[in-house]
Amino acid sequence: MFKKYYKILLDWNKKINLISRKGENSIIEKHFLDSIIFLPEIENLFPSSLLDIGSGGGFPAIPLAIMKSDWDFVLCESIKKKAIFLGHLVNELNLQNKITIINDRVEMLRETSLPLCSKFDLIAARAVGKLDVLIKYAMPLLKKGGYLIAYKAKDIEDEIKDAEALISKNNLKLKIFSKKINEAERKLITIQPGYS
Repeated sequence: MFKKYYKILLDWNKKINLISRKGENSIIEKHFLDSIIFLPEIENLFPSSLLDIGSGGGFPAIPLAIMKSDWDFVLCESIKKKAIFLGHLVNELNLQNKITIINDRVEMLRETSLPLCSKFDLIAARAVGKLDVLIKYAMPLLKKGGYLIAYKAKDIEDEIKDAEALISKNNLKLKIFSKKINEAERKLITIQPGYS
């Protein structure tokens, strides 16, 4: 499945900008591995449904869907061409998961009456936005006990500092996991609303 994904991604990347063309040689490391490296930690959160904000080339949702066929996914992508790519990719890979693709901005999901947009166990964001913005988007869409998971590849102290007031005000629990892929450090931030 990953081989097929790789080929489809390269073919479509000639037509639309899904990933940096400079990074085409490192798809496996920078996109596939990066999406699943924290799978053991994510599995410990016991999810069954995941909303991927700004799915783009399908990361992290599609690699996770390949690994976890029993999870349901909603991929939210505001750019129409990318949403079309995601639909094609899901069909070509013949994934067994329940996967829904929404061509809209994540902040619009709160406005919709679709039941699939109500609440999620996990909301994932990778290379989309800063932590404080992600928190604002994600919190209304999480199930009770759910988590926002933010993939980060760089220094995150400033982002956490900028989000401190929001984290404190909303009684959020924050945890950071760190791993290396060929000496490049990757981080996963999990954020869960605290309930009294």
